[in-house]
Amino acid sequence: MERLEKFQIIFNNPTATYCVGDTVYGYGWVIIKEPLFVQSVCLEAVGEAKVEWMTSSDIQASDEEVFNYTTVLPIKSDKGCDEDLLNPGSHYFPFEFTLPSKLPSSFKGKHGRLRYFVRMTICTPGGPHHERTSKFAVISSLDLNAEPDAALPVESDTFEVIGSLCCISGTVTAHIKLPKKGYTVKEAIPVWAEIKNLSTRRINSTRVSLIQNVTFYSFRGRFSESSVLVTIHKGGIAPRGKQTWQKELLSIPTVPPSHLKGCKIIDIQYNLELCIKPSGLGRKVKIPLDIIIGTVPLQSTNQQRASYHPLPSIVSENNCPFPFFENVSDQIMLTEYSFQQQLLPTAPPWEEDDDIP
Repeated sequence: MERLEKFQIIFNNPTATYCVGDTVYGYGWVIIKEPLFVQSVCLEAVGEAKVEWMTSSDIQASDEEVFNYTTVLPIKSDKGCDEDLLNPGSHYFPFEFTLPSKLPSSFKGKHGRLRYFVRMTICTPGGPHHERTSKFAVISSLDLNAEPDAALPVESDTFEVIGSLCCISGTVTAHIKLPKKGYTVKEAIPVWAEIKNLSTRRINSTRVSLIQNVTFYSFRGRFSESSVLVTIHKGGIAPRGKQTWQKELLSIPTVPPSHLKGCKIIDIQYNLELCIKPSGLGRKVKIPLDIIIGTVPLQSTNQQRASYHPLPSIVSENNCPFPFFENVSDQIMLTEYSFQQQLLPTAPPWEEDDDIP
């Protein structure tokens, strides 16, 4: 690498976040200190999923490639020089590729992840080859209008005894309902609930939580993990008392859509859970409700779109350069404005020292 002063991959989107169907524009920026003879410049864009967990007897793992685009980029040397001889100074290797419409979202969990990255390799005769890798994030699409139950209300109730086996305190009844099953990221879920404490024991607290349930698959088994994403709390309930939730709002954070369609080894589901915690000994009372999180809302309307030039502007040669692409419009419609503002990736672009293969 002693001949290269800089080797960097730059995307047209400063956040390196794209929606399915978008065209990804970018370029490799190389500053050469000495003349360099180049055989080829190869570009590979990859989407891969990997899972791994430990059992009592061994380690189970699996991987899947969900996207691969490979091409050889043209080499533009200075006039009057051999075609593949690069003189000292800055050189740019533009690239573009379109993301398929059925790619799964980027995701990162404790026992698995799905990530996308671009790898550029400058091949020189006799080596060494110079390589740089940079990650980008993908947001998949899940249209709630195509989900059969998304518009239907959901509800559940329970009737449970609280207390220990030797000291029964009475019963608790609870009912929770939602106006529909399908929601989008950043949407607020209105929660209706009624809890009756028919026991002689005080209820310390009640809460409703949004839970992400992830299942990882290998050739020999599967492993599931759950995590609480956001919670809203209510106060306690006195003995023989009642508590009512009237359209309490729970906002959905930035998460990948349900199902993670397009990936066979990772599945994501969501549910809302009402949890009632009695005082003293005794287990908590829990009521789960399955929900669907998508990217296209029910009966969606056209939203404002944002456009900007495919590359940031140049200030000086030492800053981010601005080579214009051929046959590319000055204004590129990248994605929905709401996606740029709301659907930030769950697995953000990594730093240079991350474990990129």
